[in-house]
Amino acid sequence: MSPRSLLCALLLLAALPGRAEELIRVVVAEGLSSLKLAGEELALREPVEEGVEAPPLTPLPGTSVEVTPRGDGLRVGKRDFGPALVIVSARPLRMGDRVLSTVAVVERFGSTLRLIEELPLDDYVAGVLSGELPASFPAEAQKAQAVAARTYALVKKIEAEASGRSWHLGANVLSQVYAGAAPNAVARAAATATRGEVLVRGNEPVEAFFHSTCGGKTERGLDALGRDLPYLVSVPCGRCNEAPGARWTLVRSGAELGKALGLGGAVTALKVSEQTPSGRVARVELQAGGQRLGLAGVDLRQRLGWSKLPSLAFEVKERGGSFTFTGRGQGHGAGLCQWGAAGMAREGKGYREILRTYYPGTELTKLY
Repeated sequence: MSPRSLLCALLLLAALPGRAEELIRVVVAEGLSSLKLAGEELALREPVEEGVEAPPLTPLPGTSVEVTPRGDGLRVGKRDFGPALVIVSARPLRMGDRVLSTVAVVERFGSTLRLIEELPLDDYVAGVLSGELPASFPAEAQKAQAVAARTYALVKKIEAEASGRSWHLGANVLSQVYAGAAPNAVARAAATATRGEVLVRGNEPVEAFFHSTCGGKTERGLDALGRDLPYLVSVPCGRCNEAPGARWTLVRSGAELGKALGLGGAVTALKVSEQTPSGRVARVELQAGGQRLGLAGVDLRQRLGWSKLPSLAFEVKERGGSFTFTGRGQGHGAGLCQWGAAGMAREGKGYREILRTYYPGTELTKLY
């Protein structure tokens, strides 16, 4: 089923009486040799597809459960199970200090375990807002981020189900920073105020990418992410100049650059050879010893570290064997600028206008 057809089916289902909220499954840990969950009135069952009636729960004794790999499956206490189990609690589950929802899925992940949290989509959205935005951000900026996060999650869910994957997203910066099932009150209010709202273009949910700070102008999706999409265009912002990290400097010696880039020696020359229309670095040329090579800006940032080189909007100068990168913005630059959205909200702009600004040509629709 195409994304368009699937969304239309979801929209039709949303109109039916008793339609439940969408569920999302998030990987919160993997590569575990064992895991222990704490909760109340614990029970387990075999996993089923969403929308299929679940089998009866098997109650578990006590307030904690430990799961370990066993053969090709899982072991709980002295009982062996298949490669996946659903654990349910009457109250939020805990794994150490992390608060989860009341439902978790444990899967075999090679010879180890993967822990997947299953929760209603709007609960997930509130958890994303807690991880992505300061609670001090204005309410309209929080709402704009809520819609973007919900839409992004829905697209990832569609992709996962089309490929047969059991989970939809990770919990870190490579997906969306999901802080867990204990969101702050501001995040919860924004998720509730925009309940079920998603961005669409031509009845398809859009890839609602976002980033921290654009530094003055957002980036085209094609240049930032290789996604040539009509709503991921470069738009002027100018409202994030006071954000932490809006201006930054990184200094690295030639030897440090050579090591980070996996070269045979110290970098002795580095210059920007190509820029995108927004002024970000598309390609650099460098020299290390007798070796000359070109490198895409995205590859340079990945090798140096996403947080070390915060964005590709930079200039670089060499002096005394060291290279100084002077830049602006934080993140890939495509889609919604979070600090820019906060600036628009402080000017009195509503979340619908914020979304139209950063995702031109999209429409807001209510999924459930």
